[in-house]
Amino acid sequence: KPKALALPGRDQINLAMLVLSGIGMAAFLDPGLLGAFTTMGPEELRLGSLALVGGISSLLGLHLVASIGGPDMPVVITILNSYSGWALCAEGFMLGNPLLAQVGALIGFSGAILTWIMCEAMGRDVVSVILGGAGTTVASSAIEGLEIEG
Repeated sequence: KPKALALPGRDQINLAMLVLSGIGMAAFLDPGLLGAFTTMGPEELRLGSLALVGGISSLLGLHLVASIGGPDMPVVITILNSYSGWALCAEGFMLGNPLLAQVGALIGFSGAILTWIMCEAMGRDVVSVILGGAGTTVASSAIEGLEIEG
């Protein structure tokens, strides 16, 4: 059975990665914010903060998805499919291509509707599926390895 990754302090780890991403984004948008703390030029600081946010976001995404249990994984896949549609829709708007925007909206909405239908069928809330037990403590059971036959 696939089990969810349950690190102790996972909420604090996620929050720290989110804060670091926010600091990196602020440094990218305004390199003068960290100018007093570093001797790097503004372009090097922007490139470094972009790399930092990209790396931390990758780790955050991996950690968030790994902490979701096996039965919820099909729902997560439909959510990620919906996200790809919304990204395509945004790309269509940025490039001024209405076809990309329309197809992206279609993919995004269909993924969101499928996610909602799957959560309704499982009797779960979408937020609880996405957060994968966030806010719960990791409990170690003394009888975890005990198997009862009969």
